[in-house]
Amino acid sequence: MKKTIIKEIFLDHWDKFKELYRGKIRKNVIVEVEKMMNCGSLNNGFIEFKCEACGETKRVGFTCKSRFCNSCGKIRIDNWTEDLIAKLINIPHRHMVFTIPKELREYFRADRRLLSLLPQCATEAISSWYLERSKKEKFIPGIVAVIHTFGRDLKWNPHVHLLVTEGASGNITAWKKFNFMPFA
Repeated sequence: MKKTIIKEIFLDHWDKFKELYRGKIRKNVIVEVEKMMNCGSLNNGFIEFKCEACGETKRVGFTCKSRFCNSCGKIRIDNWTEDLIAKLINIPHRHMVFTIPKELREYFRADRRLLSLLPQCATEAISSWYLERSKKEKFIPGIVAVIHTFGRDLKWNPHVHLLVTEGASGNITAWKKFNFMPFA
């Protein structure tokens, strides 16, 4: 498989980096980086094609399927996006971001299981706003939640991105549009 610039950088410097940060890199990070570095290697298995006309053979190494890999991760996110688009209803949506105070971030780094609470809490906050619109209707919006663990500067900053419908279905009303959602 063709080596990307990113892959080359890791191949050239990963061992030194791992040694420098021994004990500070999570095991799953090491696994994902090393899968990416070996993506397409014949040592990980391959499929062999043979031309029936001339007898020439070509081996193609299996891909790593890692989210961290430039190639496999791109394919994965493209497939996820295509699948998501097929499931979304064709109405306006709002993009919202929920974050946590800096003072709490280290708790989430120490126990990453806490990260699963972020989309749950953000979804409950939005859902409760919709429910308050009518106790009788019990409006339920459409919500897609995605956790990010770093900001633009690549520093630890766990937060949740929500894609929320500008409307909701209720017990009586099939669909009610909501043009306004307060930010605070």
